[in-house]
Amino acid sequence: MLLRGQNLVGYRNYPDDLVKEFVAHSADVGVDVFRVFDALNDPRNLATAGEAVKKAKKHFQATICYTITERKIGGAVFNEAYYRTKAHEMADLGADSLVIKDMAGMINPADARLLVRLLKDETGLPVHLHTHFTSGMADIVFWEAIKEGVDVIDRCVAPFAHRTSHAAVEPFLVALEGSDRDPGLDLEALAEIGKMLEKIAPKYRHFGDTSKTAVIDTGVLIHQIPGGMQSNMINQLRQADALHRLHEVHTELPQTRKDLGFPPLVTPTSQIVGTQAVTNVLMGRYKMVSQEVKDLCYGLYGKTPAPIDPKVRKICLKGVFARRETDHRTAGRLSRRGTARREKRRSPASTPKRAKRAIRISITC
Repeated sequence: MLLRGQNLVGYRNYPDDLVKEFVAHSADVGVDVFRVFDALNDPRNLATAGEAVKKAKKHFQATICYTITERKIGGAVFNEAYYRTKAHEMADLGADSLVIKDMAGMINPADARLLVRLLKDETGLPVHLHTHFTSGMADIVFWEAIKEGVDVIDRCVAPFAHRTSHAAVEPFLVALEGSDRDPGLDLEALAEIGKMLEKIAPKYRHFGDTSKTAVIDTGVLIHQIPGGMQSNMINQLRQADALHRLHEVHTELPQTRKDLGFPPLVTPTSQIVGTQAVTNVLMGRYKMVSQEVKDLCYGLYGKTPAPIDPKVRKICLKGVFARRETDHRTAGRLSRRGTARREKRRSPASTPKRAKRAIRISITC
Protein backbone atom coordinates (compact mmCIF):
# COMPACT_ATOMS: atom_id res chain seq x y z
CA MET A 1 0.00 0.00 0.00
CA LEU A 2 1.11 3.52 -0.82
CA LEU A 3 0.03 5.52 2.23
CA ARG A 4 0.20 9.32 2.53
CA GLY A 5 1.13 9.28 6.19
CA GLN A 6 -1.23 11.43 8.21
CA ASN A 7 -3.23 12.10 4.98
CA LEU A 8 -3.96 8.34 4.59
CA VAL A 9 -5.46 8.24 1.07
CA GLY A 10 -7.09 11.68 1.28
CA TYR A 11 -6.06 15.29 0.99
CA ARG A 12 -5.94 16.48 4.59
CA ASN A 13 -4.39 15.36 7.84
CA TYR A 14 -6.54 12.92 9.84
CA PRO A 15 -6.56 12.32 13.62
CA ASP A 16 -4.14 9.79 15.08
CA ASP A 17 -6.85 7.34 16.14
CA LEU A 18 -8.24 7.19 12.58
CA VAL A 19 -4.75 6.63 11.13
CA LYS A 20 -4.13 3.77 13.56
CA GLU A 21 -7.45 2.08 12.81
CA PHE A 22 -6.99 2.50 9.05
CA VAL A 23 -3.56 0.85 9.14
CA ALA A 24 -4.73 -1.93 11.47
CA HIS A 25 -7.70 -2.78 9.23
CA SER A 26 -5.54 -2.64 6.08
CA ALA A 27 -3.13 -5.10 7.69
CA ASP A 28 -6.03 -7.35 8.70
CA VAL A 29 -7.30 -7.62 5.13
CA GLY A 30 -3.90 -8.50 3.67
CA VAL A 31 -1.56 -5.55 3.21
CA ASP A 32 1.97 -6.68 4.12
CA VAL A 33 4.12 -3.75 2.95
CA PHE A 34 3.24 -0.12 3.74
CA ARG A 35 5.10 2.51 1.74
CA VAL A 36 4.48 5.61 3.83
CA PHE A 37 5.32 9.11 2.60
CA ASP A 38 4.54 12.73 3.37
CA ALA A 39 4.18 15.46 0.78
CA LEU A 40 6.47 17.76 2.79
CA ASN A 41 8.97 15.04 3.82
CA ASP A 42 8.00 15.92 7.40
CA PRO A 43 8.78 12.83 9.52
CA ARG A 44 6.18 13.81 12.12
CA ASN A 45 3.48 13.00 9.57
CA LEU A 46 4.87 9.46 9.19
CA ALA A 47 5.30 8.68 12.87
CA THR A 48 1.75 7.55 13.76
CA ALA A 49 1.29 5.45 10.62
CA GLY A 50 4.76 3.92 11.03
CA GLU A 51 4.05 3.02 14.63
CA ALA A 52 0.78 1.36 13.61
CA VAL A 53 2.51 -0.62 10.85
CA LYS A 54 5.13 -1.90 13.29
CA LYS A 55 2.44 -2.79 15.81
CA ALA A 56 0.71 -4.87 13.12
CA LYS A 57 4.07 -6.61 12.50
CA LYS A 58 4.15 -5.52 8.85
CA HIS A 59 6.94 -4.03 6.71
CA PHE A 60 7.31 -0.27 7.16
CA GLN A 61 8.87 1.54 4.19
CA ALA A 62 9.69 5.13 5.12
CA THR A 63 9.74 7.24 1.97
CA ILE A 64 11.74 10.30 0.96
CA CYS A 65 10.16 12.26 -1.90
CA TYR A 66 12.84 13.25 -4.40
CA THR A 67 12.61 16.93 -5.22
CA ILE A 68 15.00 19.59 -6.49
CA THR A 69 15.08 23.25 -7.44
CA GLU A 70 18.23 23.08 -9.55
CA ARG A 71 18.92 20.64 -12.39
CA LYS A 72 20.45 18.23 -9.85
CA ILE A 73 20.68 17.90 -6.07
CA GLY A 74 22.14 21.13 -4.71
CA GLY A 75 21.28 24.73 -3.97
CA ALA A 76 20.11 26.28 -0.73
CA VAL A 77 17.26 23.84 0.05
CA PHE A 78 17.46 20.39 -1.52
CA ASN A 79 21.15 19.67 -1.15
CA GLU A 80 23.09 16.65 0.08
CA ALA A 81 22.73 17.77 3.70
CA TYR A 82 18.93 17.88 3.31
CA TYR A 83 18.76 14.28 2.15
CA ARG A 84 21.23 13.12 4.80
CA THR A 85 19.02 14.65 7.48
CA LYS A 86 15.90 13.04 5.99
CA ALA A 87 17.63 9.65 5.88
CA HIS A 88 18.34 9.76 9.61
CA GLU A 89 14.87 11.12 10.46
CA MET A 90 13.17 8.30 8.54
CA ALA A 91 15.46 5.63 9.99
CA ASP A 92 14.74 6.93 13.50
CA LEU A 93 11.05 6.17 12.95
CA GLY A 94 11.90 2.45 12.96
CA ALA A 95 11.72 1.93 9.20
CA ASP A 96 12.43 -1.54 7.81
CA SER A 97 13.57 -0.02 4.50
CA LEU A 98 13.87 3.36 2.81
CA VAL A 99 12.31 4.42 -0.49
CA ILE A 100 13.47 7.11 -2.90
CA LYS A 101 10.20 8.26 -4.49
CA ASP A 102 10.63 10.17 -7.75
CA MET A 103 7.04 11.05 -8.62
CA ALA A 104 7.85 13.23 -11.65
CA GLY A 105 10.29 10.82 -13.30
CA MET A 106 13.02 13.46 -13.42
CA ILE A 107 15.76 11.93 -11.26
CA ASN A 108 19.06 11.78 -13.12
CA PRO A 109 21.71 9.02 -12.91
CA ALA A 110 24.13 11.11 -10.82
CA ASP A 111 21.48 11.89 -8.20
CA ALA A 112 20.35 8.25 -8.14
CA ARG A 113 23.90 7.09 -7.41
CA LEU A 114 24.34 9.79 -4.76
CA LEU A 115 21.08 9.02 -2.93
CA VAL A 116 21.46 5.22 -2.99
CA ARG A 117 25.00 5.48 -1.62
CA LEU A 118 24.06 8.13 0.95
CA LEU A 119 21.01 6.29 2.29
CA LYS A 120 22.81 2.95 2.55
CA ASP A 121 25.96 4.42 4.14
CA GLU A 122 24.04 6.59 6.63
CA THR A 123 21.42 4.05 7.75
CA GLY A 124 22.46 0.56 6.64
CA LEU A 125 18.83 -0.10 5.60
CA PRO A 126 17.70 -1.65 2.30
CA VAL A 127 16.98 1.03 -0.33
CA HIS A 128 14.11 0.92 -2.82
CA LEU A 129 14.06 3.20 -5.89
CA HIS A 130 10.78 4.30 -7.46
CA THR A 131 10.71 6.43 -10.59
CA HIS A 132 8.68 6.91 -13.77
CA PHE A 133 9.59 6.90 -17.46
CA THR A 134 8.30 10.46 -17.94
CA SER A 135 11.64 12.07 -18.88
CA GLY A 136 13.04 8.97 -20.61
CA MET A 137 15.90 8.55 -18.10
CA ALA A 138 14.46 5.67 -16.06
CA ASP A 139 16.49 2.85 -17.63
CA ILE A 140 19.78 4.72 -17.23
CA VAL A 141 18.85 5.70 -13.68
CA PHE A 142 18.05 2.11 -12.69
CA TRP A 143 21.25 0.81 -14.27
CA GLU A 144 23.39 3.26 -12.30
CA ALA A 145 21.43 2.63 -9.10
CA ILE A 146 21.95 -1.12 -9.46
CA LYS A 147 25.70 -0.62 -9.82
CA GLU A 148 25.58 1.47 -6.63
CA GLY A 149 23.83 -1.33 -4.72
CA VAL A 150 20.11 -0.45 -4.72
CA ASP A 151 18.06 -3.35 -3.33
CA VAL A 152 14.67 -2.99 -5.08
CA ILE A 153 13.42 -1.18 -8.19
CA ASP A 154 9.89 -0.62 -9.58
CA ARG A 155 9.09 -1.64 -13.17
CA CYS A 156 6.04 -2.93 -15.04
CA VAL A 157 5.10 -5.23 -17.90
CA ALA A 158 5.39 -3.89 -21.45
CA PRO A 159 1.69 -3.19 -22.29
CA PHE A 160 1.45 -0.65 -19.50
CA ALA A 161 5.04 0.65 -19.59
CA HIS A 162 6.62 3.96 -20.61
CA ARG A 163 5.13 7.46 -20.92
CA THR A 164 4.30 8.49 -17.33
CA SER A 165 4.27 4.84 -16.20
CA HIS A 166 7.34 2.78 -15.24
CA ALA A 167 9.98 1.40 -17.57
CA ALA A 168 9.33 -2.10 -18.99
CA VAL A 169 10.73 -5.00 -16.99
CA GLU A 170 11.31 -7.49 -19.82
CA PRO A 171 14.39 -5.93 -21.52
CA PHE A 172 15.97 -5.24 -18.15
CA LEU A 173 15.77 -8.91 -17.21
CA VAL A 174 17.77 -9.78 -20.30
CA ALA A 175 20.31 -7.04 -19.51
CA LEU A 176 20.83 -8.44 -15.99
CA GLU A 177 20.71 -12.12 -16.92
CA GLY A 178 23.72 -14.05 -15.62
CA SER A 179 25.01 -11.16 -13.48
CA ASP A 180 25.20 -11.11 -9.71
CA ARG A 181 22.15 -8.78 -9.70
CA ASP A 182 19.97 -11.10 -11.81
CA PRO A 183 16.51 -11.09 -10.13
CA GLY A 184 15.74 -14.51 -11.57
CA LEU A 185 12.27 -13.71 -12.91
CA ASP A 186 10.79 -15.90 -15.66
CA LEU A 187 10.91 -13.94 -18.92
CA GLU A 188 8.58 -16.35 -20.74
CA ALA A 189 5.99 -16.11 -17.97
CA LEU A 190 6.13 -12.31 -18.15
CA ALA A 191 5.69 -12.49 -21.93
CA GLU A 192 2.54 -14.58 -21.42
CA ILE A 193 1.24 -12.04 -18.91
CA GLY A 194 1.91 -9.32 -21.50
CA LYS A 195 -0.15 -11.20 -24.11
CA MET A 196 -3.07 -11.45 -21.68
CA LEU A 197 -2.90 -7.75 -20.88
CA GLU A 198 -2.73 -6.84 -24.57
CA LYS A 199 -6.30 -8.15 -24.83
CA ILE A 200 -7.41 -5.83 -22.02
CA ALA A 201 -5.30 -2.72 -22.62
CA PRO A 202 -7.19 -1.43 -25.73
CA LYS A 203 -10.28 -0.89 -23.56
CA TYR A 204 -8.37 1.82 -21.67
CA ARG A 205 -6.50 3.34 -24.62
CA HIS A 206 -8.73 6.43 -24.65
CA PHE A 207 -7.39 7.39 -21.20
CA GLY A 208 -3.89 7.79 -22.64
CA ASP A 209 -2.34 11.06 -23.77
CA THR A 210 -2.63 11.13 -27.55
CA SER A 211 -1.93 14.85 -27.88
CA LYS A 212 1.68 14.26 -28.91
CA THR A 213 3.77 11.63 -30.67
CA ALA A 214 6.68 11.43 -28.21
CA VAL A 215 6.46 8.82 -25.44
CA ILE A 216 8.68 10.99 -23.20
CA ASP A 217 8.11 14.48 -21.84
CA THR A 218 11.28 16.52 -22.11
CA GLY A 219 9.39 19.43 -20.54
CA VAL A 220 9.50 17.80 -17.12
CA LEU A 221 13.27 18.33 -17.11
CA ILE A 222 12.56 22.06 -17.32
CA HIS A 223 9.33 22.74 -15.40
CA GLN A 224 9.57 19.68 -13.03
CA ILE A 225 5.80 19.17 -13.08
CA PRO A 226 4.53 15.60 -12.47
CA GLY A 227 2.06 14.18 -15.01
CA GLY A 228 -0.99 14.25 -12.72
CA MET A 229 -0.32 17.83 -11.71
CA GLN A 230 0.10 18.88 -15.35
CA SER A 231 -3.17 17.28 -16.46
CA ASN A 232 -5.02 18.89 -13.55
CA MET A 233 -3.75 22.36 -14.49
CA ILE A 234 -4.68 21.77 -18.14
CA ASN A 235 -8.23 20.81 -17.11
CA GLN A 236 -8.55 23.92 -14.93
CA LEU A 237 -7.36 26.18 -17.74
CA ARG A 238 -9.61 24.46 -20.29
CA GLN A 239 -12.65 25.01 -18.03
CA ALA A 240 -11.72 28.69 -17.80
CA ASP A 241 -11.27 28.85 -21.60
CA ALA A 242 -7.66 29.88 -20.98
CA LEU A 243 -5.61 26.91 -22.16
CA HIS A 244 -3.51 29.31 -24.24
CA ARG A 245 -2.10 30.66 -20.96
CA LEU A 246 -0.45 27.38 -19.94
CA HIS A 247 3.01 28.83 -20.63
CA GLU A 248 2.23 31.62 -18.13
CA VAL A 249 1.35 29.01 -15.50
CA HIS A 250 4.65 27.22 -16.16
CA THR A 251 6.42 30.54 -15.55
CA GLU A 252 4.39 31.31 -12.42
CA LEU A 253 4.68 27.86 -10.84
CA PRO A 254 8.34 28.07 -9.63
CA GLN A 255 7.61 31.42 -7.96
CA THR A 256 4.44 30.12 -6.29
CA ARG A 257 6.36 27.09 -5.04
CA LYS A 258 9.10 29.35 -3.66
CA ASP A 259 6.49 31.59 -1.98
CA LEU A 260 4.99 28.55 -0.22
CA GLY A 261 8.25 27.17 1.13
CA PHE A 262 9.34 24.88 -1.72
CA PRO A 263 6.97 21.97 -0.99
CA PRO A 264 7.81 18.81 -2.99
CA LEU A 265 5.47 18.46 -5.97
CA VAL A 266 3.65 15.32 -4.89
CA THR A 267 0.03 14.73 -3.85
CA PRO A 268 -1.50 16.69 -2.20
CA THR A 269 0.94 19.64 -2.25
CA SER A 270 1.45 19.35 -6.03
CA GLN A 271 -2.26 20.03 -6.56
CA ILE A 272 -2.26 22.79 -3.94
CA VAL A 273 0.66 24.62 -5.56
CA GLY A 274 -0.58 23.96 -9.10
CA THR A 275 -4.09 25.24 -8.44
CA GLN A 276 -2.74 28.37 -6.76
CA ALA A 277 -0.41 29.01 -9.71
CA VAL A 278 -3.36 28.76 -12.11
CA THR A 279 -5.40 31.10 -9.90
CA ASN A 280 -2.51 33.58 -9.70
CA VAL A 281 -2.37 33.72 -13.51
CA LEU A 282 -6.11 34.03 -14.03
CA MET A 283 -7.05 36.27 -11.09
CA GLY A 284 -3.84 38.06 -10.13
CA ARG A 285 -1.23 36.95 -7.60
CA TYR A 286 -2.96 35.82 -4.41
CA LYS A 287 -6.11 37.79 -5.17
CA MET A 288 -7.91 34.53 -4.48
CA VAL A 289 -6.48 31.88 -2.15
CA SER A 290 -7.74 28.32 -1.75
CA GLN A 291 -8.54 26.86 1.66
CA GLU A 292 -5.75 24.31 1.17
CA VAL A 293 -3.17 27.08 0.68
CA LYS A 294 -4.43 28.75 3.86
CA ASP A 295 -4.10 25.44 5.71
CA LEU A 296 -0.57 25.00 4.35
CA CYS A 297 0.38 28.49 5.54
CA TYR A 298 -1.33 27.82 8.89
CA GLY A 299 0.85 24.74 9.38
CA LEU A 300 -1.86 22.08 9.18
CA TYR A 301 0.08 20.05 6.60
CA GLY A 302 3.36 20.15 8.52
CA LYS A 303 6.68 21.95 8.18
CA THR A 304 7.67 23.14 4.71
CA PRO A 305 11.29 22.56 3.58
CA ALA A 306 11.92 26.33 3.60
CA PRO A 307 10.08 29.16 5.38
CA ILE A 308 6.95 30.46 3.65
CA ASP A 309 7.36 34.01 2.35
CA PRO A 310 6.17 36.26 5.24
CA LYS A 311 4.32 38.66 2.92
CA VAL A 312 2.51 35.83 1.15
CA ARG A 313 1.70 34.14 4.45
CA LYS A 314 0.20 37.37 5.78
CA ILE A 315 -2.01 37.70 2.69
CA CYS A 316 -3.12 34.07 2.78
CA LEU A 317 -3.90 34.10 6.50
CA LYS A 318 -5.69 37.44 6.56
CA GLY A 319 -8.60 37.01 8.94
CA VAL A 320 -7.90 33.31 9.51
CA PHE A 321 -6.63 33.64 13.08
CA ALA A 322 -9.47 35.97 14.05
CA ARG A 323 -12.07 33.69 12.47
CA ARG A 324 -10.77 30.56 14.18
CA GLU A 325 -10.65 32.34 17.54
CA THR A 326 -14.25 33.47 16.96
CA ASP A 327 -15.26 29.91 16.06
CA HIS A 328 -13.69 28.63 19.27
CA ARG A 329 -15.42 31.26 21.40
CA THR A 330 -18.77 30.64 19.68
CA ALA A 331 -18.40 26.89 20.24
CA GLY A 332 -17.64 27.56 23.90
CA ARG A 333 -20.71 29.79 24.33
CA LEU A 334 -23.00 27.26 22.63
CA SER A 335 -21.57 24.50 24.78
CA ARG A 336 -22.17 26.50 27.97
CA ARG A 337 -25.73 27.39 26.90
CA GLY A 338 -26.50 23.75 26.13
CA THR A 339 -25.13 22.71 29.52
CA ALA A 340 -27.20 25.36 31.31
CA ARG A 341 -30.40 24.20 29.55
CA ARG A 342 -29.71 20.57 30.40
CA GLU A 343 -29.00 21.43 34.03
CA LYS A 344 -32.23 23.45 34.22
CA ARG A 345 -34.28 20.47 33.02
CA ARG A 346 -32.79 18.14 35.64
CA SER A 347 -34.13 17.97 39.16
CA PRO A 348 -31.52 18.23 41.94
CA ALA A 349 -32.37 14.72 43.18
CA SER A 350 -31.84 13.10 39.80
CA THR A 351 -28.46 14.69 39.12
CA PRO A 352 -25.75 12.07 39.72
CA LYS A 353 -22.37 12.99 41.13
CA ARG A 354 -19.60 12.57 38.56
CA ALA A 355 -15.86 12.55 39.05
CA LYS A 356 -14.03 15.24 37.14
CA ARG A 357 -11.64 14.01 34.45
CA ALA A 358 -9.12 15.96 32.38
CA ILE A 359 -9.95 16.34 28.69
CA ARG A 360 -7.41 14.76 26.35
CA ILE A 361 -6.66 16.77 23.21
CA SER A 362 -4.62 15.41 20.28
CA ILE A 363 -3.16 18.08 18.02
CA THR A 364 -1.56 17.04 14.72
CA CYS A 365 0.60 19.45 12.70
